[in-house]
Amino acid sequence: MGGDWLTTLQEFLTNPNVAYIFLLLGLWALAAAWTIPGTGFPEAAAVICLLLAAMGLARLPINSIGLGILLAALVLFLVDLKVQSGGLTVAAVIGLVVGSVLLFRPGEGVALSPWVVAGAAAVSAALFGWVFRLAMRAQRMAARTGPQTLVGAEGVATTPIDPTGTVQVRSELWTAVADTPIPAGTPVRVVAVEGLRVHVVPLGERPGTEG
Repeated sequence: MGGDWLTTLQEFLTNPNVAYIFLLLGLWALAAAWTIPGTGFPEAAAVICLLLAAMGLARLPINSIGLGILLAALVLFLVDLKVQSGGLTVAAVIGLVVGSVLLFRPGEGVALSPWVVAGAAAVSAALFGWVFRLAMRAQRMAARTGPQTLVGAEGVATTPIDPTGTVQVRSELWTAVADTPIPAGTPVRVVAVEGLRVHVVPLGERPGTEG
């Protein structure tokens, strides 16, 4: 009886559609962890989903070319967050579809459902587009406010900062860095700005003090 649940789990994970979905969830979580570091949740979700995907894919006839195209699609998306061309995101979605179709070796009797691939492409396009707009909005906000106007601004830590996390300043979420751990919910003050990251200290603490 003790091994029945493990057998059922293995059978569930070796379903190619299930393994594929866990793989994509893991890749999306990796992208989220890279885009919004410091929260810990995307990193944990990526590890869990990719481990579950590996358990299933290890028993399936994986085509390394298809898997490589899927990984390349993720890289294209992450690069486009930096260059913001839009075209690389389109190429990433196309790569996702091609990589999905080629993920399993032909002639092995294993294939993905076309509906699953179409759904994954649609969700990925929507997700990538949403994150792309957030990145552009953050850059416009940074350009509009400028570092000088953010320095001295007060906000609140929305996640623990150790050493990175997120803070809300002027109704906007920012990736934050602190020299000492700051619990979530702590009022903070911006003491410096570096790109799209703000350096903060707990409210009432001056830069360079230990609090």
